[in-house]
Amino acid sequence: MQKEGDGMFNDANEIKLPPAFSGPGQLILYTRYGDPREPGWANKWIINWHVQQLHPWFPQEEIQIHKHFWPLLQDAFFELERSGLHTEIRTFDHCHHVAHLYESPVLSVHSWGAAIDLNAADNPKGTTGTWSADFNKVMTKNGIYCGQNWQNKEPMHFAMVEGE
Repeated sequence: MQKEGDGMFNDANEIKLPPAFSGPGQLILYTRYGDPREPGWANKWIINWHVQQLHPWFPQEEIQIHKHFWPLLQDAFFELERSGLHTEIRTFDHCHHVAHLYESPVLSVHSWGAAIDLNAADNPKGTTGTWSADFNKVMTKNGIYCGQNWQNKEPMHFAMVEGE
């Protein structure tokens, strides 16, 4: 943890958060897992998930994902399969990649591998999205938040933390 004099504190000795971690989801991820831009960070937290081994219908054979997000998504996929809702997933767009939110200094939750974008062409930012209520209910039940439910809609986006 950073200490006084290293840029995390202001003159009143109050904690000031670097802009990269100023979103609510980013703060949670940074507090739990650290800075995803640090050398060696991905080796500690990111795994290669061979999705199609258990879910041959998924549009990508393998994805890089946070090792604590993977079990949530795995459970959701099993439940989606049991209910026949897995057919709503047609494309995989990305999961782990270090990037900033649109024209912002704030890191995307994807930087931690804690978010996945699905059916991006059908669910662009700013739209209500095409996911069924039942699909979203399964994701939410398994601890996965959908951007379709946010004030600033991003329905392609599913994450293990709430917020962009």
